[in-house]
Amino acid sequence: MPSHTTDLLIIGAGPAGLMAACWASHYNMSTRIIDQKSGRTTTGHADGIHSRTLEILNSFGLVDPIIRQGVPDVEMCYWGPNKDNGEIERRKRLSSQSDSLSQYGQMLFNQGGLEQILLHYLSKMGRIAVEWNTRAETLTVSPGNEEGDDDFPVAVGVTKTANGNDTAEQTETIHARYVIACDGAQSCTRTQLEVPMESHSEHSTWGVIDIVPITDFPDIRQSCAIQCPGHGSIMTAPRENRLVRFYIQIKGDKELERMAQNHSDDTPRALINAAERWISPYKLSYKHCDWWSIYPVGQRLVKEYRIKNRIFLAGDAAHTHSPKAGQGMNVSMQDTYNLVWKLGSVITGVADPIILDTYESERRPVAEELMKMDSVLVHAYEQEAKDAEGVDQVRDEYSGFMSGVKITYAPNMLVAGNEKSGDRALAKNIAVGMRIPSFPVVNQADGSTIPLLNVLPSNGCWRLIVFSGDLRRPRVWERLTSFAESFSQRSHLAHRHQTQNSRRRGPPLETLLVHASPRTSINLMDLPDIFHPFDDELGWDYWKTFADDDASDPNSGKAYAGYGIDKDQGCLVLCRPDQHVAWIGKLDEMAGLDNYFSELSR
Repeated sequence: MPSHTTDLLIIGAGPAGLMAACWASHYNMSTRIIDQKSGRTTTGHADGIHSRTLEILNSFGLVDPIIRQGVPDVEMCYWGPNKDNGEIERRKRLSSQSDSLSQYGQMLFNQGGLEQILLHYLSKMGRIAVEWNTRAETLTVSPGNEEGDDDFPVAVGVTKTANGNDTAEQTETIHARYVIACDGAQSCTRTQLEVPMESHSEHSTWGVIDIVPITDFPDIRQSCAIQCPGHGSIMTAPRENRLVRFYIQIKGDKELERMAQNHSDDTPRALINAAERWISPYKLSYKHCDWWSIYPVGQRLVKEYRIKNRIFLAGDAAHTHSPKAGQGMNVSMQDTYNLVWKLGSVITGVADPIILDTYESERRPVAEELMKMDSVLVHAYEQEAKDAEGVDQVRDEYSGFMSGVKITYAPNMLVAGNEKSGDRALAKNIAVGMRIPSFPVVNQADGSTIPLLNVLPSNGCWRLIVFSGDLRRPRVWERLTSFAESFSQRSHLAHRHQTQNSRRRGPPLETLLVHASPRTSINLMDLPDIFHPFDDELGWDYWKTFADDDASDPNSGKAYAGYGIDKDQGCLVLCRPDQHVAWIGKLDEMAGLDNYFSELSR
């Protein structure tokens, strides 16, 4: 049997696996991704993309086709029975999400379409291609080699089949430094490793179906939560291409329960017939059904995310739950977005493998909170309340978590605690451990306005954002000049700031300046060289200095106030490659920043 080596092996090419591959394509390491299916998802499955996931996709330059093809989820309508005749009526309309959370709202877009966008990105990068029809059959870790730096201790036996049939075409052993298992809820990797899962069942069954509805229900193109006392609950979500997704609780209808249990071909029609009875006085039928499924509601969570140091579980392989809040695809992609930059840093020799411990310490608490929220939301949907209260209250309480933008990692070696990070008063509205909020800033060189997150692309760079304050004040200018001189003298900072290309040197630390002066009062070339570095072939870099100035755009000029930063004092904000804030300090606290990086280096 032939054998080959790779730095990273990704098992599973769903959204989590493809996100991992997109991230890995930015690091100078060998990566393979395999999947036993013959191709991407074609219909059905996940359909909601939340704000933080859209921000992440935007950091790869991938958000535009989703916004163009998807359906904005702007408003949610809550329906319940009329107390006199029992027929449903609209109780309220509420915004799906506060505009203050992110520059992006929620989008409804099918999983297959998202997978295709990620596959196109991999093709464009030209470094990693999915190996379809390839199944991981065996997995072993060499004893005693779990901590080795230069070997490939994980051996994965794979079988490639012809067009997805059971006839083996070829077999191979892949020896990997690290493995990420993104192979779904029925993960073969998790089973082979005998990783236990904590589980909790809600003893409830739901049907999910995508149809082009023919109906007079007035809110069919909006997300709805419909309470149907005496029957079940219904959720709807508009989709692309005239489709609408229905989540239908199977409860009290014995014929429907029997069909659902047997997965009869008549189940789709029975689901919609039941829904029509429940939403009286409105009519509902269809001629086109794109996809349907039946699922029991339950929560399952693995007890460990990292196995034998070299293997990581992500996405549905690590946690499963109901689709009520549209979290599955989002949390799964955010798992691998958190993990792969750390693996890339370790494999390329930039960081000590100890940083990999932070994957579980950061992502498992997110999954635990997800299990809690999911259980509360399921109960809210299923309660036979006299009105539609409950669901909206849960969604409002968890809005920051559901959108993903308020997820905050606890202090660890990558998230400085209070004793290592600066006074919180330096940036009152920035939480260390959370992704940095985004406010519009103005490019110093060309005057264009851009959200700050848009200048933090996912390419492996760390970013030190220098909020200098108002540079028209002499002491502020002197402090910025002193910072630039001190920065260049710090070994770890200067080392990371240089452009580095060898295998054992990773992406650099990039410095960005956001000053609080009117843009026209500052000359870019008068600033320290660090904020407009020169390249012999490309000339000066005009994309590292920005102004918090509203002179040309009324939407800008709000960054310092939004972040809670004093224009006289300023501060430094260090962002990890995943846009989460790692450290905050004063402009003269170079020693603390240098120490932060020294603890991560090998």
